[in-house]
Formats: sequence, C-alpha cells, structure tokens
Amino acid sequence: MPMLSTGYVIAGAYADKVRRVLFAQLRDAIKRGEIDNSTVARRAGELNRLLFDIIVNRLGLDKGDVVRVRIEYTIENRDIKWNLETLRVEAFRRIPDDTVAKAVRETVEEAEKVLAREATEEELAWTEAREREVERAVQRRAAEARASGAAAERKPGEHFDIETAAFFGETRQGEKIALLKSRQGDNIGLAIIEGTPTGSKAEIILVPEPGKAYRATLTLEETPSRLEEDPSLLTEAVKKAMFERMERGEAEKIIMEKLRSLR
Repeated sequence: MPMLSTGYVIAGAYADKVRRVLFAQLRDAIKRGEIDNSTVARRAGELNRLLFDIIVNRLGLDKGDVVRVRIEYTIENRDIKWNLETLRVEAFRRIPDDTVAKAVRETVEEAEKVLAREATEEELAWTEAREREVERAVQRRAAEARASGAAAERKPGEHFDIETAAFFGETRQGEKIALLKSRQGDNIGLAIIEGTPTGSKAEIILVPEPGKAYRATLTLEETPSRLEEDPSLLTEAVKKAMFERMERGEAEKIIMEKLRSLR
C-alpha cells in the first residue's frame, strides 16, 4: 500500500507539500488514466482539511513549528481512498506524543463532520495564504504602475548576467523547466519550454535584482529535448532576446505556479 510522507516541513507549508507529494507519487497513474488531476487535487484538499483540524485547531501549532505527516492510501475505481487509521502526525514542539495522538484520533473519528463544515477564514489563510499574498502584491504593483504611467522598460538579454541553463524537471502539462544561472551560480530566472510542430516556444522570466523582473517569449527551431541535451542553445537564444519589464509579483506568481506543478 503506497504511503504519502511529507518529510519534515514547517506547519505553515504542510498543505502545499501534501499536494506536491501526492501529485508526484501519482504521476504515472495519471498518465495511464487510472485517476485524473481533479480527483487527486480534491482528495489532497480533504486530507489537508483534516490536518488543519489536527495541527491548528487541536494542537495549536504555529506556522513556524515543524511537522511530518504520513498516511497510507489506495487507488480504487479511479479514486483515492485514505486509510485514516494509518494517519500519523509528528509535531516538533514541546507537546506530549499522547496529546498529538489524541488530536489525530479525535479528528479521524469526526472526519465526515470536519470535511462537511465550511472552511473558516483561518483555515483558508493556512492553506492559501501564499497564493493570496502573491495575488495582492500583483494587484498592488499593477495599480502603482498604472498610476505612475511609466513606460515599459526594455532590455536585451545580453544585458543580464546569464551564463548557463540547468534543466531540472517537467510540469504536469508537459513543459520542461530550466533554471537560468549567472556566472556566480545564482538563480536569476526560469525558462518554461513547450514543444511546437516546428520546434519549441519558451517563456523566459528573469528576476535579476531586487524589485525588478523581465519577460520574453522565444520561438526556437530546436525541440525541447534538443535544448535539454544542449542547454547552451537556450542560453544563446535568451541572450539575443529582447526583454520587457514586468511586475515582480506577477513574475513570482508564475515561477511559483510552475514549480508547484512539477511532476
């Protein structure tokens, strides 16, 4: 029976870790059509609601405390069935083990009731806080840009200190992801590459310095696989591109969404 384990994670990030681990574990099953993305997301959301009741309502943990969650599950009839009897939560704070075990047991016993009630603002703040924070930042900065009437800033790719591209994953949508690094080895951007009938298209997001971000879209003759084999082809194309200034918050939101969708 497969087991979901979050590893050690700060309590404020448990919901995101549960979703990412579950999607990663079920990547092949999703490809084979044994289960779909929406079902995985829904079941991850239900588990996160149970965990919120344990971690916040019953244990009173802060977002900076550390937890580890483990639970077994099965795939039956294109759905996930959690084995709630195997749910284990480790809390790294001065809380006795029997207190944690009692909180887990009480939530499991009332699982249907917990899932049936409407999510509170506090629960939503724990599970969706970062997304809301980024969205507010995007809206605020967009409003500031409109108010100032500043013209879009454009710079050539060669202006930025881009030395290498390091491919490290693929999203659930089939896009290849590469980190763009400076000569000093710092991560200064992300390349999001998808295949086309004639090669590939790449969206380049650069965050080269505090408070600034840039974007460019490239059309390339090479396939995504070819670019991954020879990353220098991507870096040379990036250096020749013309970048337009974008809101830093929007750039962070795009990067976060792509990293969270990695298989």
